[in-house]
Amino acid sequence: MKEESDSLSIPYNFGRCFNNQCSQASKCLRNLAAQHNTTDSAFITIVNPTYFPKDGKQCEYFKNAVKIQVAWGLKKILNKVPYEDAVSIRNQLIGYYGKTGYYRFYRGERGLMPKDQNYIKQIFRSKGIKEEPTYQRYTEEYIW
Repeated sequence: MKEESDSLSIPYNFGRCFNNQCSQASKCLRNLAAQHNTTDSAFITIVNPTYFPKDGKQCEYFKNAVKIQVAWGLKKILNKVPYEDAVSIRNQLIGYYGKTGYYRFYRGERGLMPKDQNYIKQIFRSKGIKEEPTYQRYTEEYIW
């Protein structure tokens, strides 16, 4: 189950690019941010409009507009594993992310990036658990 974010939540200091003539504009997150600019902020950060990459050169400010799958919530992840493994996995996660970090993931206040999801999957595999870890929900997000 995947949820799509309805609006772009562009970070305040994320540099936008208004250069629509750029050959990479349609794939650039900075140009996408500029197209979805809101009136919420009086000031925004932009790439200098007079800056153009030299012919044949990739723009050094290009940021690929590709979404990744972010997982949210660890509350149910350990319900289907044996109790002793669940305690051990929980302790490993607290050791790796710290207590505050773990509980932010646990409550769904912070999303798990693909590298975090892979780390948890590796812990499951090291315990001999073949079932894929499942989270409370998933979203598709841009990496700003």
